[in-house]
Amino acid sequence: MNCEREAEVWRAIEARHWPERCDEELRAHVASCESCADLAEVASVMVDENDETVRAAHVPASGMVWWRAQMRLRQDAARTVRRTISIVQAAAVFIALAGASIVLKVYGGFTWMSSVFSDVHFSLPLIVVLAAPLLLAPAVVYFAVSKD
Repeated sequence: MNCEREAEVWRAIEARHWPERCDEELRAHVASCESCADLAEVASVMVDENDETVRAAHVPASGMVWWRAQMRLRQDAARTVRRTISIVQAAAVFIALAGASIVLKVYGGFTWMSSVFSDVHFSLPLIVVLAAPLLLAPAVVYFAVSKD
């Protein structure tokens, strides 16, 4: 059951008038009404705890907050730039390796290898092992250069 005077009791507690600076009639009502007495007890404790928390809170100076925000923005921008540079470097290495292999193949750069590997039978596992460094080079360069 709610009492119609609970709002009045709450306003007095919220305004920090309870119980010293409120009228005698309201104090007498709270003493006789169980609902308002419970409200006064619980709300007084909550308001006191809130006041203590606000007093104990450490709010940094505005200059410190601004400086930290600027530092975070700079770090985020630098991280984005490093990531982009790493991707571009990895792509450049991959393109350079692919271009070099195409140039060597077109201009007979692999003819000396034919004499070395003339007795070797090129099976699929051997081709995979020989091509793996070319395929993994961009990823290796990316992880070697990135700091994240």
